[in-house]
Amino acid sequence: MATRKKRKSKHASAQPSGALGNVIETGQHIWLAGLGAVARAQREGPKLFEALVMEGSEFQDSTRENVQERSADLLNELRSKLDARTAGMRGKAAETMGNLEEILQARVLKALQQLGVPTSHEIEALSRKVNELNRSVQALTQTRSGNASGRKRAGAAAATAQQGAAV
Repeated sequence: MATRKKRKSKHASAQPSGALGNVIETGQHIWLAGLGAVARAQREGPKLFEALVMEGSEFQDSTRENVQERSADLLNELRSKLDARTAGMRGKAAETMGNLEEILQARVLKALQQLGVPTSHEIEALSRKVNELNRSVQALTQTRSGNASGRKRAGAAAATAQQGAAV
């Protein structure tokens, strides 16, 4: 290959001075810093990559633990709130059911009264009166049968006496 010889101009050989010189020098420093970063990345890249993987793994593990703990705390908090609300709703439902039952019983009782169906208290009172009447009837029956037995005995004794006098 043929190499070319560079021609030197008047401006190329002279060092720029002033503000333009500072800009060029800063640009060169930036370029060299970039090259240094590339060289270091090539040299230390695999080590840095492994270190970053290790740190990332540790961070992921600690974050996972924190998330699991927080999730468990939130779940427990949610359960307790849900249990409290459920208990409140159950209480209200029981109260409502009690009120509904009372209303239904009152309406059924009113309907039965309008139809003339006796209440359980009225039936119990009638049962007591029937039992009292049964006892009274039994007592009367026993006293009458006792009087009739006494009359039969007296009549049988008189008949026996009459037969004995006739003989």
